[in-house]
Amino acid sequence: RRSYEPYHRSVGRSTDFHHGSPTRPVALREGQVTPRIPARIGIKAHTILLVQPGPKPETRTFSDYESVNECMEAGVCKIYEEHLKRMNPNTPSITYDISQLFDFIDQLADLSCLVYQKSTNTYAPYNKDWIKEKIYILLR
Repeated sequence: RRSYEPYHRSVGRSTDFHHGSPTRPVALREGQVTPRIPARIGIKAHTILLVQPGPKPETRTFSDYESVNECMEAGVCKIYEEHLKRMNPNTPSITYDISQLFDFIDQLADLSCLVYQKSTNTYAPYNKDWIKEKIYILLR
């Protein structure tokens, strides 16, 4: 589990979607703590994240999380942050806004979630649009 620092406006993060896109600071040096919004109470349902970054099936991976919010934060956002680190190896810190994250999601060959439904004892599939909606709710 990651620790969270308090939110500071000086890092360029806006949480008001009506006055501009929120930005998210990313620490690019190993071991540096990244200021983030604390995890909100979310759906406490086991969630499997399925990712295929490129066109080849061998690029497929999966990971699982204890909740939808954890999947969005520690899964989807983390994937994008790792991408930013690879693209900007010499930059000590960087911010991105939600539209950049959504553009990244859109360019992935496939991204979906399977969320456990206790009532039916099954996993329900959700697509990129649903994932973007959950990230939007998490970050506002």
